[in-house]
Amino acid sequence: MIAEYELYRESDERMYVSIDKDGACPNHFHRKIELLYVTDGDKIINCDGVKYHLYPDQIFIADSYAMHSYEENPNGKQIILVLPNHLLKDYYLLYGNKKFSKCIIQNKEKCKRLKHLFLSLVDKKSNPLICQGSVDLLMGKLVEELKLEDRAANYNQTFTEEVLAYINENYKENITLDSLAKHFGYSKYYFSRMFNSTLKTNITNYISIVRLQAVLRRLQVGDCNVSTAAYEAGFSSMQTFYRELKKNYDYKKVKDIICSKETQTDYNKYIGNI
Repeated sequence: MIAEYELYRESDERMYVSIDKDGACPNHFHRKIELLYVTDGDKIINCDGVKYHLYPDQIFIADSYAMHSYEENPNGKQIILVLPNHLLKDYYLLYGNKKFSKCIIQNKEKCKRLKHLFLSLVDKKSNPLICQGSVDLLMGKLVEELKLEDRAANYNQTFTEEVLAYINENYKENITLDSLAKHFGYSKYYFSRMFNSTLKTNITNYISIVRLQAVLRRLQVGDCNVSTAAYEAGFSSMQTFYRELKKNYDYKKVKDIICSKETQTDYNKYIGNI
């Protein structure tokens, strides 16, 4: 499933808070831990390729680098917290090489006992010591409830952050598995294994995803045609662009964006009967 690395979120040390409204977002991931508490209605969540259906007083936890998305539900309401890294320093110090064994808590009574901790973090103007204490207490309760398990033996958080940042800054260039492995000083086989174990996709596909998202964002702005956006994002040909688009996207969801910027000749040549 296509997922965007939210690089901008890593450098933003503010806590993201959403309350009493529906939260919907495309598939994405980041180092920060994201928590969702369903208060009204229901919520369909996708996490690492698995779909979950949550109801009021149930909790979802997106661990570091877990790929997750929320489907829209106009009748639903949730509390959503994206915890900044500086508030997670105690958690990372103790459990940085581990991950949650599950991503949901369905026992409503247990969730209700944690709701006041969610609400205590909603007021971002609260005393920073109280805020830190609330995060530590909430994370501690989640650890007790869900338990932790070891990450893959070759998991390296610093490696992951540096590689993702580098790709997002240089995707327009001719970067490949070989060039990345050389840049970071690893054999390409070891580099590939480390990347795949963390992101659940290979490096070539991830670079294509980053480029596709750059193209679609630019087309939505409306300052160029499809071929210009594709070539400037690093695609070597239009055939490659459309092949990767078809592989990674539900074409119906982006067809209007593409067709509005494509000539009829190119549309027939590249899109055909997709």
